[in-house]
Amino acid sequence: MSPEGKGGGDPISDAEILRLIASLPDDSAGLRWRDAIRLLSELGLRPVELVHLNVRKDRSTGEPHWWCSYRKRSGGGITQPRKVYPLQLQDEGVLVTWNLMDRWQARLIELPPLQSGNGAADGLGTYLNRQPGWRSLRDELESRGERLVPYSFRHSYSLRAHRRNIDAGSAARSMGHSLEVHLRSYPWASAAGTEDAFQRTHDALVATTTQPASA
Repeated sequence: MSPEGKGGGDPISDAEILRLIASLPDDSAGLRWRDAIRLLSELGLRPVELVHLNVRKDRSTGEPHWWCSYRKRSGGGITQPRKVYPLQLQDEGVLVTWNLMDRWQARLIELPPLQSGNGAADGLGTYLNRQPGWRSLRDELESRGERLVPYSFRHSYSLRAHRRNIDAGSAARSMGHSLEVHLRSYPWASAAGTEDAFQRTHDALVATTTQPASA
C-alpha cells in the first residue's frame, strides 16, 4: 500500500529535495513555491495544511512553535489540531538552516495561491509538472520502480524521523494521524522498527553478558 492512501508515492532523499529546490526558477512564483516545499519537507505537512499553519507560543516557556489547525476526517474519526516538530534536512551531513520560523514571524514568507482551483496538492502538482527538475527526478524514481508525487515531501519527513530514531508514536503525533495509520502507511516505521528493537535488546544483552552460555 502506498503511504497515506490517496497521497500515494514514495519518499525522496534530502539531497534530492535540495536539488529540486535549487532547480526551480528565481522568479516570484518559483520563490514562493520554494518556501512551500521547504515547509512541507521540514515539517512533514500535507499540502493543504500550509493554509492552516501558524506559530504559537508555549504558555509556560514562551517559546514559539509551529501549530497546524487542520482537521482531517478519516476512518478513525477527525484528526485534531497539533503542534508540529521540524526535522531539518541534511546536506552531506550538515543540517540545512532555512530559518523558516523566523522568516514566517517576520512575514518574509509569501506562499503561492493554495485555495484556488482543486486545492493545494493539485496546485503544487500542476506547478511542479511544468518544471524540468521535477520531471527529471520523477523519471529517476520511475527507473527504480517508485513514484514521485506532491506528498513525497511528507513521506520523506516520516522516513527522516525513523532514521533519526524518533519513535513511530511521536512521528505520528507530529504528522497528524494515528499510530495505526502511521504503521500501516509507512512500512519502515513498523518492520524496520521491530528489527531495531530486537537488535538493541540483543546488543544490550551481549554487553552485560561476561560468559557465553554453554549449549
